[in-house]
Amino acid sequence: MKKKKIETSKLLLIYSDMMSFAVTTVTIIAVFHSQNPEPLAYLIPAVFGLSATSHGFYYWKAKAENLNKWKLSDKISDTDLGVD
Repeated sequence: MKKKKIETSKLLLIYSDMMSFAVTTVTIIAVFHSQNPEPLAYLIPAVFGLSATSHGFYYWKAKAENLNKWKLSDKISDTDLGVD
């Protein structure tokens, strides 16, 4: 039985989610320990920005692959996909 290889983009998405969870958890613990909420203003938005970018890339890639798979890429223009 062959083992299916996980796509690199999916591995990056999983890694991004794990990093987001880890940084959020460590930051919240550090804030409660130090009683200083300032790190929340910098670390949390940066991590969730990375996560949002990773998810956006992954979903855009999946949409393009599905359009090619179903041979719909010729029937849909760039304006239908939201590209200016």
